[in-house]
Amino acid sequence: MWRRVGDSNPRETYASTRFPGVRLKPLGQLSGEGAKHKPERAPRQPEQTILAILNKTTICSVVFFDIVEYSKKSVAEQIKLKNSFNALISRAIENVPVNDRIILDTGDGAAISFLGDPEDALLSAMKFRDAVIAEHDFFVRIGINLGPVRLVEDINKQPNIVGDGINVSQRIMNFAQPNQILVSRSFFDVISCVTDEYAKLFEYQGSRTDKHVREHEIYAVRSEISQEEALQASLKHAHQPAESRKKAPWWADRKMLLRRVFPLAAAVLVIAAILVKMSWEPAKPPPPAPAPLPQSAPSAASIPAAASMPAPVAAKPSAKPEKKHVEKKRKEEVRRKKALPEATSTLVFRIMPWGEIYVDGKKRGVSPPLKDLNLAPGKHEIEIRNTNLPSYGKSVETKPGESVIIEHQF
Repeated sequence: MWRRVGDSNPRETYASTRFPGVRLKPLGQLSGEGAKHKPERAPRQPEQTILAILNKTTICSVVFFDIVEYSKKSVAEQIKLKNSFNALISRAIENVPVNDRIILDTGDGAAISFLGDPEDALLSAMKFRDAVIAEHDFFVRIGINLGPVRLVEDINKQPNIVGDGINVSQRIMNFAQPNQILVSRSFFDVISCVTDEYAKLFEYQGSRTDKHVREHEIYAVRSEISQEEALQASLKHAHQPAESRKKAPWWADRKMLLRRVFPLAAAVLVIAAILVKMSWEPAKPPPPAPAPLPQSAPSAASIPAAASMPAPVAAKPSAKPEKKHVEKKRKEEVRRKKALPEATSTLVFRIMPWGEIYVDGKKRGVSPPLKDLNLAPGKHEIEIRNTNLPSYGKSVETKPGESVIIEHQF
């Protein structure tokens, strides 16, 4: 990885970049304003320089800058604009470690790949935008994307960045208005998980289609929030003492809410099911009448009296009550099966850095932030996609109440 710094020493042999009057210096060596903010680092070994990571794909945040109507200006004005632009770029990234960034000149702007924290890309872009609005009379458009890039050598044996990560950042930038910052869905999903304060910086702008008929979901950084306000808001909670932080109620924490409410709800459902089952249980039939005791033979004197009495008629059992009871029991059994909730299974996703989740050919969301998904028990085809990287597929067969963990790293 390389860094562009101003250096007019003619004895330096490092390859020059496309920035006028700017040269490449190896990582680990700081000069100028950057040295005031970062400590000196030991020089890296030759195998650790930019040549060691050529032709390797990595996931990073790419910020694409463009000067509005740059090509319509005269050569003298273009040189003046580019010098001001380069100075603002240096100020915007002065606090980013040298080995966490790669800068490319695009003629009417620049593309910077941030290999470290996504926060560096967002805060640097906001700092650059604020400086342009406050100090200069030209306009810029800025697009940010998180995606795969590959570091290669160009025809002049100089380092260059290629890949879907930088291509999408340029497409996102093309949708921006002057002095506006737009970010892709992949970048928003990652940066919004860092802290809730970052999620409040964005406004959803909908889906846009580029000239290659590819759709992009984009978010705009609020123009009324400056880079300093965003930085202070993100650090406010981290710098606050633990004992002075106001403890949020337990129902405000989703995990705590599930941990406390779910067992109680499950217990209530079990008790309700038992009561319903008891109420539907058919009444027990009455015990059978005892068998009559054997009688002795009647005496001769009692025969005439017994003969004069009419013989009792035995009652025939009715079949209708028994049929009604069986029919009622069958209907109650059908009603009970319909009332019981159908059991489901759960898929738990652990995807790094992110991926689009497809279940049985249907898109179900992006993980992160998607963490789990409830499905009907059975066999399902799972596919995870990440832009132009090879997709990951897996067949799973779930059982009722079972949780299946799916892990993958692109």
